[in-house]
Amino acid sequence: MRIVLHTIFCLLGVLPLKAQQADAILGDWLTENNEARVHIYVENGKYYGKITTVKDGKESAKINTLVLSDFVYNSKDKEWNNGTVHDPRHGHKASGYLVLKNSNTLKVVGYKALRWISDSEIWVRADQ
Repeated sequence: MRIVLHTIFCLLGVLPLKAQQADAILGDWLTENNEARVHIYVENGKYYGKITTVKDGKESAKINTLVLSDFVYNSKDKEWNNGTVHDPRHGHKASGYLVLKNSNTLKVVGYKALRWISDSEIWVRADQ
């Protein structure tokens, strides 16, 4: 009985840790070259990112555009995957994954068919 209780308490301690790891990307990020600010949020267990501000005022129509959608945290790989990266400049979308390099650096990767043939950007946390 003590082993069962110990196992339950250990599992309860691990669950919040996984949620903390998964939520580590939440917040505001600056895209490469500071072209835009993207707010990453979670909704129904999936992670999304939308543009909240743009550097060039002529691009203001892109505000509130969804650029990341349907990402799910994979604790084994320590990445958010199975999502879609949307490129509002060209109207393209691609499969994607996100990797937190450190607490203030996010690698955003988009690919069409194979993960190893991809494009990536490095985003930095806006509220450092």
